Amino acid sequence: MFEILFESPKEAETICSIFRSICKENQMKINQDDPESIQLLSKKWDESVEQLIIRGIIHYIIEHKEQEVMLSIIQTHFYFEDHEEQQQILHIAQSIIEGDRSEIPQIQKFQHRETYLKEALQQFLRPNLSFSFHSFFTFRLQEYLKRLQRYVEVAIEEYKLEQEYQNFIQTLRDYITVTASKLDAVKIHHDEQFTIYNRAGIEMSENELKQYIDTSFIKKQPHMYIDCELLAPLVCISPKKIILYTDEPDAGMNQTIQNIFQERVQIFPKSQSLNN
Repeated sequence: MFEILFESPKEAETICSIFRSICKENQMKINQDDPESIQLLSKKWDESVEQLIIRGIIHYIIEHKEQEVMLSIIQTHFYFEDHEEQQQILHIAQSIIEGDRSEIPQIQKFQHRETYLKEALQQFLRPNLSFSFHSFFTFRLQEYLKRLQRYVEVAIEEYKLEQEYQNFIQTLRDYITVTASKLDAVKIHHDEQFTIYNRAGIEMSENELKQYIDTSFIKKQPHMYIDCELLAPLVCISPKKIILYTDEPDAGMNQTIQNIFQERVQIFPKSQSLNN
C-alpha cells in the first residue's frame, strides 16, 4: 500500500479527485479511510507510478499549489504588499511559464518546471511508502521552488520595465496634449525603416525633422525608448493626425506610436501608401 498524508481534508479530497479522474479501476484502488490521507493500491507498481501517481501529483502541484507559492515569494521575498501589483507580477510569471514571453533572454535556457517535479518524484517514490505531502513539498522540491523563484524574479524585472514604459508613454501623451501641433498631419511609411512625409507626400529630411525637436524636453527622457530619427521629432511636431502605412501594426515602434498618439493615428497597409 502507498499512502500520502495531507494537512487538511480539502487537500486530500482534491488530489484524491485528481487520481480518480485519471485512473481506471483495474489500474489502481484508491481508499480514503482518513479524511486527511489517501491510500493507493496497485498490482503493477512501475506502471502506476509513471502513469498515475507522478502524473496526478504533478497536476495537483501545478494547478493547486503553484500560484500560492509564487504569490508567497512575491510577498515575503520581494515585499510587494499591494494586491494589484502582486496580481500583475503573478500574471507575468504565469505567462513566462506558459511560454508566452519566450523572447526574454533570461528564460530561454530554462528547463520546463515539470522536469524538476518529475525527477524529484521518480527519485523519492517507492512501494509501501507512507509520507507527508507537506514535508515532501517543502524539502524534496527545492530545485522546483528555486525555479519558481527565478520565474518571479524575471517577472518582477519585466513588471518594472513595463511600469517604466507606461510612465514614459504617459509623459509623452501629456507633452503632446499641451503642445501646439506644428503640422496638421504627417504620413509615415514603415518598411524595414520608417520614413516621414508631410501632408503633401514630400519626404522630410533628417535635418528638417531635427529642427522640430525640443532638445530640453527630449534630454529628460530615457534614451532606451526615444530616438532622434523618428519618435523625438514626431512627439515634438505633435501632429493632429498621423497616417501610418505598415503591414506590421503590432511591431514595437508602431505600437508605441499608437500608444502615444492614440486616436490621432490611422493605420493602412503599405499597398495603400503615398508611393502608390
